Amino acid sequence: MRHSLILALALALSAPALAIDGFVGCSTSDDCWPFDLQTHQVRPSIPLMGFGDYPYDATVTPDGMHVWFIGASGGGAVVISRTSGALVAIVPLAEYVVSVAFDRDGTRAFVSSRDETSLNIVDTASYGVVDTLPLPVDGGNLALEPVGGKLYLVDWYGPILCEVAGDGSAVLRQAALGSSLWQIVAAPDGQHVYVTDRGTDEVLEVALDTFTVSRRFDVGDDPWGLDVTADGTTLVVTCEDSAEVVLIDLATGAVTPIALDPSADPRDVDILDEAGLAYVAGGTATGYQSPVYVVDLPSATVVETLDGPGINANVVAVQAQMHEAPTAAETPDAPASLAVHPNPFNPRATVTWQIAAPAAGTIAVHDLAGRRVRTLVQGVLPAGTRTATWDGRDASGRALPSGTYLVSLRTGAATMVRKVVLAR
Repeated sequence: MRHSLILALALALSAPALAIDGFVGCSTSDDCWPFDLQTHQVRPSIPLMGFGDYPYDATVTPDGMHVWFIGASGGGAVVISRTSGALVAIVPLAEYVVSVAFDRDGTRAFVSSRDETSLNIVDTASYGVVDTLPLPVDGGNLALEPVGGKLYLVDWYGPILCEVAGDGSAVLRQAALGSSLWQIVAAPDGQHVYVTDRGTDEVLEVALDTFTVSRRFDVGDDPWGLDVTADGTTLVVTCEDSAEVVLIDLATGAVTPIALDPSADPRDVDILDEAGLAYVAGGTATGYQSPVYVVDLPSATVVETLDGPGINANVVAVQAQMHEAPTAAETPDAPASLAVHPNPFNPRATVTWQIAAPAAGTIAVHDLAGRRVRTLVQGVLPAGTRTATWDGRDASGRALPSGTYLVSLRTGAATMVRKVVLAR
């Protein structure tokens, strides 16, 4: 009854319709503030309703439509619409929940709990807990490996990395690999996971075939946040005590530090691949109550600092959780190109592609679970530059909801994928 009353009240107070936004969770004011991803206009704050208090994780669902805030002191999850700012659901969970990851089709959410050493499995349609997996360690941060679909979880301030079955049914492997493991992210190709070690000020590269550390990268003091670009070339690390962001080139191993405000406490980071930007939750810094630093990855510079209405920015979410796409890679040296404009779009987008020679191929639209929702062109594709139009509808002519979709070009010589956002 308490849950129902709180949800009804929150829905009544929901914000008016907004564009697709990024979200920042603040651990002192126990709220979040959205911001427009194109203009960086900051929206009014949204309370986290008790259950999301002290937000420890913020993750966008694979379909790009919702953001989940995990409340360490609130003991639950708060789900908010990215298009309207409205509260979608409150999910009571366990003591000291800290992290959430979704399966590849977004039908299950996995939430780790430190104090109850468990993994809670939530049905994302009903928002009910359908199962719980006891863990051999204190539940820390989670990541989905997008190719094989397994989950990886670190011991809370401990040395152990665990591999968990994709349905959350069992812990498959575990190994002591570090000192004080903290944040984790999986490589897009499914070959490695990367883990920050706050005890040794390193990022560990873990080869999943052997479940051993294959490389170590020295970074700044107290590496807290971690993310990887969708092409798997660059790691972004936030180092809290040294107030810096560190970029790691995974091909060369080169480490590039970027200084922030000396009073900043950079924590979480989320990359918006389409824009080539990393958004860093900066804690509380002098002159800012809730700073988010916007880092341009190609130039390795801070290009903007956003200041929201909350206090103590702890987590940030701007892009859907990495998932298994039709393919995230392009065939090397493929004589082809693919582009989608405008992006975001409403009501129509133009898909432009180019191939060097005629070839049998397909231009199609997929959802973020990899399911084909519309075939735009199929057959022999002529050489040269051609275009097709997508009206935001599926193969049956039904209007699809706002969100992120994948446009693919497939021929015998090339496979290319571009993300596109439908913003109704």
